[in-house]
Amino acid sequence: MTALAIQMAASLAAVLALGWLARWIGLGGDMRITDTAHAISLAHEGIYGFSGVDAAIDRAGYSALVRDREGRHALIMIKGNKFVTRLVTPPIEGRLDHKLLTIDLREPDCAPVTLNLGDKAQYWASGLRHIPTAKA
Repeated sequence: MTALAIQMAASLAAVLALGWLARWIGLGGDMRITDTAHAISLAHEGIYGFSGVDAAIDRAGYSALVRDREGRHALIMIKGNKFVTRLVTPPIEGRLDHKLLTIDLREPDCAPVTLNLGDKAQYWASGLRHIPTAKA
């Protein structure tokens, strides 16, 4: 009976130690886009040569649209435990529903993304109509 109690106590201590270690090294944190600078940085990391100048972040912080000086747009979305960035190029499908902007890149590995942009949704939807085609 004491061997079983010792085994249970050791197991509990090991689980608590692993939980503390995971928190100490930052695993399992809340992954959200915090501000415009963070969104622009993610776009720059995800697309070589992309230098964002403006960004619209979803109110939940799980996705964002970033625009560069050339009028190109980058869509940042969360997939699993990391952010993925895609260059928005025609043909795309964009739907505006009040304060929600849904973007479908028509890529097989990328589901449509809905961003709650509030009052900025109409401005960013109109910007998507004027994106340049990708250069070869």
